[in-house]
Amino acid sequence: MQIPRAYQDGFERARALDAGLADRYVEHVGRGDPVADAVIEELASYDQRRVHGFIQAAMDQDAAALVGAPRPLRDFFDRIETPPAWFEPDAVLPGCRAFHSYSDLFVPAFFVVTLQNAATLISKAFYMTGRVTTEAGLRRIRQNTRHFIEIMLPGALDRQGDGWKLSVRIRLVHAQVRRLLRTSGAWDEDEFGMPLSAAHMGLASANFSATMLWQAGRLGARLDAEERASFMHVWRYASWLIGTPEALLFEGDETATHEFYRIASRCEPPPNDESATIAKALVSAVPVIAGVTDPAEQQAMESHVFRVARALLGGETADQLGFPRQRTRGLLATMRWRRGVYRQLHRLSPRMAQKWRGKNFVFLLDAAILSDLSYRLPDQLEASKARPW
Repeated sequence: MQIPRAYQDGFERARALDAGLADRYVEHVGRGDPVADAVIEELASYDQRRVHGFIQAAMDQDAAALVGAPRPLRDFFDRIETPPAWFEPDAVLPGCRAFHSYSDLFVPAFFVVTLQNAATLISKAFYMTGRVTTEAGLRRIRQNTRHFIEIMLPGALDRQGDGWKLSVRIRLVHAQVRRLLRTSGAWDEDEFGMPLSAAHMGLASANFSATMLWQAGRLGARLDAEERASFMHVWRYASWLIGTPEALLFEGDETATHEFYRIASRCEPPPNDESATIAKALVSAVPVIAGVTDPAEQQAMESHVFRVARALLGGETADQLGFPRQRTRGLLATMRWRRGVYRQLHRLSPRMAQKWRGKNFVFLLDAAILSDLSYRLPDQLEASKARPW
C-alpha cells in the first residue's frame, strides 16, 4: 500500500489504536469515484450548456431530452436508480421526526462537524478553489445546508425527491472539482493522495451521521435507539448516493461509524493554516446568513459561535484552527439546562414551545435559501473565475 507522505505519521499513530480501520481508511486515500469520474471525463468535451441539459434531463427522468447524452452518464443514472437492497424508505421517518424535534440542536451540531471536516485535508480542496473563502463561500454554505434540510424531510430520498437529486448533484460536483484539481497541476497526489478522495467521503459521512448525533447529544438532544438508527439510515443512503464506498459505511452502525471517524481523523495530518482559514471563514459567515447587519451584533455572534465551537471541538483542535481563547467551562451544561427548560415548556404550553421551535427552524430555512439552485457544474477551478453553479 502506497501511503501519501502527508498521511504517513498519522497512519502509524492510528495503526497503534486499530490497525484494521487505519488500513481501511488509508487504502481509500488514493481512490476517487471511478463511476462518477468516468462520467465527468466523458462530459469534458461537451459544451457546458449541453452538460447542464443532460444532467437536468437525467435528474428529471426525461428520456427524450437524454437522446444524444453520452453513454457513461446514462449508465450512471441507470446504476443508481434502484436503491440498494438494505434501504428501507419507511425506516427514515423516526430520524426525520427527531431531527425536526431538535432542529435547534442539530443546527450547531451540523456546523461543528463541518468544522471537524475542515480540520482535515478536506479543507485543502476548498482552499484551492476559494469556494469558502470568497464571496462564493456563502453560496456553498447555503448549498450544504439546503442538502441537509432536504434529506431530513420525509420522502426526500425517493427517486423524485430533492434530497435524492441534491445528493447525486454533490457527487457529480465532487467529481468535476476532482478533475479540475488533477488537471490543474497544482495538486500533489504523492503528498496528499486523491483530491476529494473516497477516504474523505467516508470520513465526512461518518461525521455527518454518528458524530453529529454525538454532538447533538452533548447539547441536550435525547434520541431513543430507534431514532438514532433511523438517523444513521438516512445518512447511510444519502452517503451512498454521494458516492461513499460501502466499505466505509459500516452498515449504518452508529458505534462502528463513530469509531471509524476516531481512527480516520488520527490518520489525517494536523490542521494547518489552510484549515484555519476555512474554519474562520465558516464562522464569519454565520452572522451574514443570520441576517445580522449591525457590526457589534455580528462581532458578538461570532464570539458566541467561536465559544460554542471550542467547547464542542475541544481546546486542542480549536487552538490548531486559530480560534480565540475563551472560557468554556460550564457552557455545554448551561445549554443542556436551557434545552431542559424547553422540554418543560413543551409540557406546560405546547403552543408557546412550537412557536419557539418554529423560530429556530426559520433560521435554518433562511440559511438554505437559494433562488437559482441548478445542476450546473463548476467550469473553472477558481471560484472567482467560474460561472455561478
